[in-house]
Amino acid sequence: MSNSINFENAHHIILPNGMRAMLCHTPSATESFVSMSVRAGHFYDPDDCQGLAHLLEHMLFMGSRHLPKPNAINHFIEQHGGSLNAWTGTEYANYHYHCSSDAIAQTLPAFADMLRQPLFEEDALKKEINNIHSEFEFKKKDDLRRLYQIHKETCNPSHPFAKFSVGNSDTFSEHAIDELKRRLRTMHTIFYCGSNMCLCIASPMPTLQLEALINQCFGSMETGELAQDDWPALYTQNELGIQININPLQSAKRMIVTFALPALQNDFKCKPLNYISHLIGDEGEGSLLAYLKQKDWALNLIAGSGIEGDRFKDFNVSFQLTSNGLKNKFEVVKALFSYIDLIKEGAHEVWRYREKAQLNALALEYEESVKPLGLVTEYAQHQFIFSAKEVKQLRSTIGSYDQKVLEHALSFFTPKNLRLKVISKEVKTDTICAFYKAEYSVEKIHEDLLNVFSSPNVISALKLPPPNPYLGDEYQLILPETGFNIPNKLVDTGDYRFWFAQDQQFHSPKGDIYISFDATSFSDTLEAVAAKRIWLGALNDYLQAKYYRAEIAGLHYRIYGHQAGFTLHTRGFTNQQTLLASQLLDAVTSYVPDERAFEHHKTLQIQSLQNALLNKPTNRLFSRLSVLIQRNTQAPVELLDIIEDIDYDKMLSCRESAFRCYFIEAFMHGNWASEEAKFFAEKIRTLNDKAGGAPLSRAVSKLPIGDTLYHEVTCDHDDAAIVLYFQAPTPSLTDTALCMVLEQMLAAPFFNALRTEQQLGYIVGTGYVPHNQHPGMAFYIQSPQCSPKQLLDATTEFLFQQLDEIEFYRFYWPTIQQNLVKQLEERDLTLSMKSQRLWVSLGTQDLEFNRNSKLAARIKTLSFEEIQAFADQLAKRERCGELVLYSSGKFKAIPTLQKRTINSIAEF
Repeated sequence: MSNSINFENAHHIILPNGMRAMLCHTPSATESFVSMSVRAGHFYDPDDCQGLAHLLEHMLFMGSRHLPKPNAINHFIEQHGGSLNAWTGTEYANYHYHCSSDAIAQTLPAFADMLRQPLFEEDALKKEINNIHSEFEFKKKDDLRRLYQIHKETCNPSHPFAKFSVGNSDTFSEHAIDELKRRLRTMHTIFYCGSNMCLCIASPMPTLQLEALINQCFGSMETGELAQDDWPALYTQNELGIQININPLQSAKRMIVTFALPALQNDFKCKPLNYISHLIGDEGEGSLLAYLKQKDWALNLIAGSGIEGDRFKDFNVSFQLTSNGLKNKFEVVKALFSYIDLIKEGAHEVWRYREKAQLNALALEYEESVKPLGLVTEYAQHQFIFSAKEVKQLRSTIGSYDQKVLEHALSFFTPKNLRLKVISKEVKTDTICAFYKAEYSVEKIHEDLLNVFSSPNVISALKLPPPNPYLGDEYQLILPETGFNIPNKLVDTGDYRFWFAQDQQFHSPKGDIYISFDATSFSDTLEAVAAKRIWLGALNDYLQAKYYRAEIAGLHYRIYGHQAGFTLHTRGFTNQQTLLASQLLDAVTSYVPDERAFEHHKTLQIQSLQNALLNKPTNRLFSRLSVLIQRNTQAPVELLDIIEDIDYDKMLSCRESAFRCYFIEAFMHGNWASEEAKFFAEKIRTLNDKAGGAPLSRAVSKLPIGDTLYHEVTCDHDDAAIVLYFQAPTPSLTDTALCMVLEQMLAAPFFNALRTEQQLGYIVGTGYVPHNQHPGMAFYIQSPQCSPKQLLDATTEFLFQQLDEIEFYRFYWPTIQQNLVKQLEERDLTLSMKSQRLWVSLGTQDLEFNRNSKLAARIKTLSFEEIQAFADQLAKRERCGELVLYSSGKFKAIPTLQKRTINSIAEF
């Protein structure tokens, strides 16, 4: 579906009221995608009412002339097979939704009504202020949000970026409700007008019909004016050449070097920033990162991200530092400038630029996992910046070399144009930022140091990347072979199984290889799991520079742990993929970390586990749910106690034991002939001729029916949170179908009742939660103002009331049934998604590879009376196991009986 949106052939119209619209005809699509961009972001907030644009976005969902009830628009879109969402950014607000292909004629008028005729009811306004405040409270312990606020306080105070964009009950309570309502109406009248809005739609509706529909829906909007964007500079000389020291909540050691640029990201012809970030972010041998790792100064480097607008761009080079790197932070900056000098010197080398353009072309031609709604949303906003002719070229222009443009872009990468953020618990601070209470300090970087950065020493270890050996000249498709469209077992020796399937659907020169190792010595104790994590960290680090060229040529790999051992997964172009997989396999079985690598990765694992304990309460609860339900899965808090005591010899002994006896299951799927697969299967067998193990169980823990169990998770967070989890008795199609259906039925009412009406918290939701294909469903809330007992009582009261009145849902059942069947019957969207689905089927012994089709068929035959019976049994606690996970925050714990309380994960 995603690749069928052709932006080059889009039809552009301008309505008489000035509204621009871009229409993409997608004749074979099963869905329509709609996005409206409004130049009405937080930059346009009044100085004395900051957060108003965000509040306005929320209020548009709270009822309009034709759909007056709060969130009625959401339910309406959901009934037409889709969902609706919005965001408020710096310069723009955006509203976007998708629906069934044939529902565009019904949904677009409702969407237009929401944007044109909001009601601004006072009760809804009060509730939305509370919701925004809950959203604000929820993010108070988010390091990214705290960093963002410090960024605002250290830019030009006259630039609107300095404003507080979110709003909270304190800022809004400075105005009476009727005054806020008046301001919302004024803002809406000024900004939500034809001249200030751009629409993008991708739909199978014929273009002329769609054009008529758009005119009918939006033609009566006032013309108004395009909002101005003549802001002062984002930074003056006072805000450049500075160092900002920040004390984070997580135990991070990071440094962000920011270069202040004009809006160079809008140069779509040469794309200079893509090229520069490609080189600075290189991770291969000779790269800046490889050098910093060798010096033990940095672990990671990301280049190119940063805030951007229509007239400005921050280019960030973000380093994850070691303790040694933090002490040598200025040496790291010098190395960065030394590398930038190399890029400037090599700007005339056309071949390197053309190789990057070829990589871009390959990525675009064979891209996967593109989200159509995301693209349509981007194109709605692009219409403000680019002409209709330019918009058509945005995705088709790969990059045309222009030395002058590259040199002009590189001219901004100078010491006097930088801002340096040092993020560590070790820095000295003297200021506390507004709203988020994060500690920081600002100092000017000494002129002498800036001069040193301007003339860095040449570092002989640094080199620009050589030609990429993994970049193929041709990517050809193999001929399909009968019988290989589903996985075939090519090898089964007891300790080794190999499956192969050919891609006969996507006609792409790509594929996936999965190789899973089950090893008791990597999974049977906490100590074994901790040793495995350290070994995997060291292994991945060792491979990073070695195989980075393969990564950027579209040959990707991951080596990750699972509950029975670990898996190697390669994906991408099939040219040379078996070679890469063989090289990685050889490293997996032969690589032994030295003592320095062990100590280094042990420290990193401890830091990672400590940071995991700082995650938001709902995240912690769902993570712990997986630990309790999936056997041989460990909680960070348990691993932390063990990992600190593991020594080098223990890690070596676990690794040696694991490779003395293990089981391998492999799966190859994609653009390969069966002979290639057989050859590769034999190669794996030769490399692992002493495997000798058996597959390990992926069993789930069964919860008792009729007795609710309770488990408290201690979190360093003021909010209380609960997750109420129901586990179906069996993984049968009927139990799975009933879980999926009931969760879908209750999702919107649960959100509406507990978030919109009762205002219990910002994070409120439901989810279908399977573990290893065993079905279950969860209801969750996180709240700054209610205790876990209040949250649980409100949840159970809602459930019992709704389950008792399930007859009410008979009217909605056909729509829910239709939407679920549609989701399950959808063909795999990408080759990688299909590979993953088949791989999961192998893991769960679904050897017919059609569980989704069977589920869809079962849902089609499900009667409403079966749903009623399931709801009745659930209400009487006769059908499902129940588990309550909770975090108390600043409140009292839930009083529970000892026999119903899980205190020890291991004992459970």
